[in-house]
Amino acid sequence: MNQKPTLKVLAEKLQLSTSTVSKALKDSAEISMDTKTRVKELAKLMGYRPNTAAASLRNRETRTIAVVLPEIVNDFFGQVLMGIEEEASQHNYKIVICISNESYIKERDYIEMFSNGAVDGFIIAASMETQELNQYEHYNDILNSDLKLVMFDRVIDDLDCDKIIVDDAASGSRLVDFLKKKGDRSLCVASTISKLSVGQLREQGIRLKVDNCPDLKLEYVLEDEDDIFMKKMEETLTNKKTDAIIALDQRSGIMALNKAKELDIKVPEQLQIICYSNSTMAKYSYPQLTVVDQHSKELGKKTFTRILNLMKNKDEVQVTRIHTLKTTLLERGTTRK
Repeated sequence: MNQKPTLKVLAEKLQLSTSTVSKALKDSAEISMDTKTRVKELAKLMGYRPNTAAASLRNRETRTIAVVLPEIVNDFFGQVLMGIEEEASQHNYKIVICISNESYIKERDYIEMFSNGAVDGFIIAASMETQELNQYEHYNDILNSDLKLVMFDRVIDDLDCDKIIVDDAASGSRLVDFLKKKGDRSLCVASTISKLSVGQLREQGIRLKVDNCPDLKLEYVLEDEDDIFMKKMEETLTNKKTDAIIALDQRSGIMALNKAKELDIKVPEQLQIICYSNSTMAKYSYPQLTVVDQHSKELGKKTFTRILNLMKNKDEVQVTRIHTLKTTLLERGTTRK
């Protein structure tokens, strides 16, 4: 056979996970006898030999953490990364930064590349494609090994690992209450991240609150493509009475503000706008955007602290934790006083 007999090759041929193959070869009690037999027979046929060098690497501490981010253009992830790096440096750890560019394949390949003992654990925010495909076997491979995993912001609910998140759904509900007190009754949810879990949670919190307030009306502008988003936003602002826009991400917030200016709609007198993420773009827009501050740097610090605690307590019974940070509304120039 031409293929090098690695765990991955065995797993692909048997249509099993690499962790299952590894456990079968080690006679783990978690694996059935039938699966063990299949794995061992194929391993013998292909002449598989365990990588003792990699095993040796896995058994030593590297004091290095792989941080897998979906993108880096967004200020939010940059601020989280700063928090992770600062906290890591204080504890004499290094980080390796991997950018998946919203690709499931790239995310999976990075995890496979660093799972050979090059790092002690992973900090990950899931890519858009991973969430869309709902494929996360590569995360289970980490959890079935000696490596540690902590997810943040974009997390997989069904995955049994530690997670650091913000109160996305609750914050959406609070925004509706805030705008209602200002006298707004016709609201619009704008988003370019409707496929992501965080966007869906924010939208859910808003919708549930509006559903319980008969005097409120809710419109949607949900679109990933900028040109189509701007066209839909113009139609909404031109043809429908809109008192306020809740933008679920900074990109949609900036575009909504620009479209309002283009249409000579006075902000905040005629239209209030709130967006998520206390980014540089939001701070230097005119007028300055009122934002939901996710405390991204603090989130990064807490994420590293959690994975450090997991690594330092290897022999103790592990309890999966979900830590939720409360967001803060920073009132600026796009909402009325």
